Amino acid sequence: MESVNKELVELTKRFIAVPGYSELAEKETKMAETLYKELCSMGLPAQLLDYDGRYNVVCEYEGEQIGPTVVLCTHLDTVPPYEMQNPFEGKVENGRLYGRGAVDVRGILAAMSLVMKRLFEEKTEICGKIRFLAVSDEESGSYGMRKEIENGYDADLTIVGEPTELQLGIAHKGVSWIQADFSGKTAHGSVPEEGHNAIYDANRFIQYIVEDLIPKLKDRKEHKLLGTASINVGRIDGGTRPTIVPEFCRVQIDRRLVPDEDIVQVLNEITEEARKVNDGKADFEIKAILGDEEHPFPPLDSGRYQSILTCLSQTVSKITGSQKNIIGLPYWTDAALPGYYTGKAAVVIGPGNIAQAHSNNEYIDISQLEQSVEVYDSMVRAISELYRKEGENAFK
Repeated sequence: MESVNKELVELTKRFIAVPGYSELAEKETKMAETLYKELCSMGLPAQLLDYDGRYNVVCEYEGEQIGPTVVLCTHLDTVPPYEMQNPFEGKVENGRLYGRGAVDVRGILAAMSLVMKRLFEEKTEICGKIRFLAVSDEESGSYGMRKEIENGYDADLTIVGEPTELQLGIAHKGVSWIQADFSGKTAHGSVPEEGHNAIYDANRFIQYIVEDLIPKLKDRKEHKLLGTASINVGRIDGGTRPTIVPEFCRVQIDRRLVPDEDIVQVLNEITEEARKVNDGKADFEIKAILGDEEHPFPPLDSGRYQSILTCLSQTVSKITGSQKNIIGLPYWTDAALPGYYTGKAAVVIGPGNIAQAHSNNEYIDISQLEQSVEVYDSMVRAISELYRKEGENAFK
C-alpha cells in the first residue's frame, strides 16, 4: 500500500507540473499528451482522441462477461495560476499536496489512472466495461464532453471526478448567463425629455427581478437537495457621460436552474416581464450568452436511479465511514451532460474540498487522495456485482 501511495503522490506531482488552461495557445494539449504517455508507460491501451485540435484521452478495460459501460471521467484542464506562488511545483507539506490543479483535478487524474492500472494488473473479473475518460475544456465550455456525446457516448453510468470530500453528488443546478440590452435615444442632459433613457428601462427591469422574480422563485417547489432556483444581477453597463441621456444599457444575469426547468421557459418568462414592466415602450433584446438552447448547461438529477445510488453509497460508506453521503452540489459539472443527452445515470465524487479549487493556495489532503483510489476501484467493482444481481433493470 505504501508503494501505491508514493506512486500516487509522484504521479499527481508530475501532472501538476504541466500547465494546461484555455488561456494558453496550446490549451491543455500538453496535459493530454502527458497523461497518454503515463498510461502507455503503465502498459495500458490508451488513446489520444483529436477533436479539431482539442484532445481527450481514453483507456478502456473490458470484462469477459457482458454488462454495463461505466465511465470514470474527469478533465484535463485547470484554471490559470493567477497569483499563486510556484503553481507547478507540487510541494508536499503537512500532509497536503499544493499546486494548481492539485484538487481540481490533477490528483483525481492520477487516482483514476492507478485504478485502471490495477484493473489490468489484477485481470479483474467484471461484467461490462470500465472506461477512463479525461476530457478537455471543462473549465470554460465542456468542449471535450460535448464532443464525446456527439460521437455516440454510450455509458450506462458516468462517475465524474470533482472535489466533493468523497461524498456522492447526485444533483446540481444548471446555469445560464442571460444578457438584456436596452436601447434608448440620446439627448443632451439639459433636455432629457428629448431623449429616451435606456438606464431607466434597465432599472425598471432590475426592480422587477429584485421585487418580483426573486420572491417568486423562492416560493416555487424546492428540490430536496438543491433548494430553489436563483437569479443574480452581476453586471450593468450603460451611459457615456453625466451630461448625455444614455441610449444603451446592458444588464448581465446569472440564472441557476433546478431540475425540470429549461432555458427556453426561463428566457420567455424574463422577456415577457421585461416587456410588462416597461409598458411595452422599451426597445430591448434578451438572450442567453452562456447555456443557451443549443449548448445548454443543464441541471443534474440522478435521484431516480435508486439501485445504483444505494450500491454506490454503501460502497463509499465502507471506505470513508460516512453513513449520510448523498448530497447536492453547489457548482456545475460535466456530469449533467450525459444525463441530459442520454438519460443515463451520472454522479460526482472526488477527494478534496471545492473551496480550495481555483484558489491561490490550492491543495489536496494526501490521505483523502489515497482514499479516492479505493473509492473509485470499489465503486466500479460494486456496479459489476449490481449488474450480476439485478441485470439491466438497475440502470433504467
